[in-house]
Order: sequence, then C-alpha cells, then structure tokens
Amino acid sequence: MIVLQLLFTGAAAYFTFYSLYWLVLTLVGLSHRPATSKNSSSTSPEILLVLPAYQPTQRFFDVLDALPKAIQNRPIKVLVLLQDADDRYYHYATAKGFTAIQKSFTHLRGNSYQHALRWITHWIDQQRLRGTCHPEFVMLIDKDNVLAADFFDHIEAYQYDQFDILQGARKSVSTSTTVAFFDHLSERLNDLLYRAAKEKAHLFLEISGSGALIETDLFIRCIRQLDTNAPGFDKNFMVQLLSQTRPVKATFLPSCVVTEEKTESIHHHNPQRIRWFGEQYYNAIHHAGTLLRAAVQLRRLAPLDYWITLCRPPRSIQVVIAPLLCAAECLFFWFTGMWPVGVPLFSIAWLLLLIAILIFLFHEGALVQAALSVGSLLKLAYFNLFNAAKSVRAENRGKFIHTTHQL
Repeated sequence: MIVLQLLFTGAAAYFTFYSLYWLVLTLVGLSHRPATSKNSSSTSPEILLVLPAYQPTQRFFDVLDALPKAIQNRPIKVLVLLQDADDRYYHYATAKGFTAIQKSFTHLRGNSYQHALRWITHWIDQQRLRGTCHPEFVMLIDKDNVLAADFFDHIEAYQYDQFDILQGARKSVSTSTTVAFFDHLSERLNDLLYRAAKEKAHLFLEISGSGALIETDLFIRCIRQLDTNAPGFDKNFMVQLLSQTRPVKATFLPSCVVTEEKTESIHHHNPQRIRWFGEQYYNAIHHAGTLLRAAVQLRRLAPLDYWITLCRPPRSIQVVIAPLLCAAECLFFWFTGMWPVGVPLFSIAWLLLLIAILIFLFHEGALVQAALSVGSLLKLAYFNLFNAAKSVRAENRGKFIHTTHQL
C-alpha cells in the first residue's frame, strides 16, 4: 500500500511539475521579442547550405527552386547530398549551379543520417584545404523545407559576429487534416516554449535539425562527437552543444522562415513520432550524466534545464491523461472525503495545463479548430502512447527512421 501511494504521489508531482513548466514557459515565451538593430545590412559571411536528401520526392524540386532567390547576391554556396535518389534530382540541382553529390550510406551499420553528416564534415575539410570553400556558417535544410526568399534579409550583420547559432522558424505548408493541424501546433509550441521562452529566460534555446545557421567549426566538432547509438540527430547534437567548454551563444529569429510539409496521415505520423520519442528518451536516459556533469562542472543552468525538458511526457498524452487523473482524483474525494495524496495535485496539474493550453490556442487563433478536433487528439494520444513505448526499444538504437509525407 505504501509503495502504491509513493508511486501515485510521484506521478502526481511529475504531472504537476510539467504542467507548471508548460505554463511558465508559455507566459515567458509570449514576452519574447527578437533582437533588432537600426543598422540593417545586406552583407553576410560565407555560408554553406547543406541539403541531405534521402530518397527525395517531387517536393524537393520546390526546395531547390526557392534557393536562388534566397541566396542571390550573397556569398552562399549550396551542397546537395543526394542519397538513393533518382538522377533527375542530380541534374536539376547541377543545372542551378549547386554542388550535387550522389552517395549511399544504407550499407553501413548504424544511424544513416549521422553517417551522412560525418561525411559532410569531411567534405567541408577537403574544400577548405583546396581553398574552394571557407564557410563561416553551415545550415542544414531538410528535403521538404522551402527557404523563404527573404530568409537572410532578416539577419543583421552584427548577429553573425555575436552568435554561434541563428535559429530560424518553421511554418507549415498545409494543415488540411487533423494530424497535420496538431503537428503544426506542436511545431508552433516548440518555437514558443523551447526557443522564444528559453532565450527570454537566458537559457539555451532548442536547435532544430533544419533552418539553423551554425558556426562551421562548432558544427563539425559537435557532429563528430555525436553518440553513434543515439537514434535521430538533433537531440544528441543539443547534448554536445551544451557540453562544450566554451559557452555557445544562440538566438531565435522568428522572421527567418522555412516552410515545411506536415505529416497528414497517421500512417506517416507513427514512424516520425517513434523517431522523435526515441531521440528524446534515449538522451534523457543515456546522457543524463553528461548533462548533469556539464551543469556542475561548467556551472551552467542550461544543461540541467535541457535534461528536464527531455524528461517531459509526450504532450498529446499529457493533455489527455491530465484531465482523466483529475476526474479520478475528484471521484476519490467524493467517495472518501480525502485527496489521494493529501492535496489535489492532479487537479492542480490539470488547471495549470488548461490555462497554458488556452493561452497558447488563443494566441494562435486556433481555439475553435482545436476544440472541434478533440476526438482526433484522443486518437493521436492513443497512438503516441504506443509510439513512445516502441521508441525506447533496443532495436531502435543507432537508427535513423526516415519518414515520408503525404500532401
């Protein structure tokens, strides 16, 4: 009985903490204002845009078409790393003057995306030695991410000198289905909670795997330090960034936009979430020591904060479970006259979470559509519960689950 009560109390404390965490970050994020300067400049340092495209689809032509407008009159070069791709993408990229290379890493054991990224770092080293390319910043662009024509116009010249990482924002191409709608909200929430709020709170904002300008030497160093057993890429890249002896400076620039496809069917949603949850919980478990040591030895709060972020429950599950636990707690009080853990923690957790959700949805103008899609949210939560369980299986370690989208 005591063990059961301890487990119940632990669960109540866990959900209450992360509901409060969500609310606080929401309020802080809404007060974020990106740094501005009156001294606007069209100049920029040498930049390398890297497009690692595994089995690209028709959407990739749009991605390539957008680049000339965005990079015109700037010292920006483009590397297209095609993997298991049709020759037409190679010819299309080279016709635009981009460097295009065909490679395959599927024959190598482990995380194929990490193999591609490590190959890119060696390619950059070779270009430096030959004197053909000396990029100060590198930016990865996903195969379905279209760079806005004015992306670089919103970056001030001083920001290249002041920051090691300039993180852009990702916006959706379509939210025509409920799966895509909630995927869109999830990305918007990531921008608010883990980028805008973290920067406002003087913590380290979360870096996206696409649309972030990263100082080249820092990029190369962290790529080569990646845990080869880690699924995915960006979460472990964050661990490496936060473990650097020299503090890394990053800023969030919401005006610098890339548009992306959003998963529109549950068939494509599930493998994507298995990869994302796998990344999150693998790093929360296996790199807890790395982050906590960095927090203590480097005397920084950011590594500890990131570990706390990694330990959070999946949001769709939290949104569904919190009111159910609140109802169960209230029923217990109705029949016994006592709260299960002495205080109504589950009720407090749901109240805090509800306030945070309503504030966010109102800010996004999505309150009505979200209310009409509650049934689909229950379905997503059901699938994500199983996706989270699958994601931590040993069979998913050292893998990168490639996903496709349906427009």
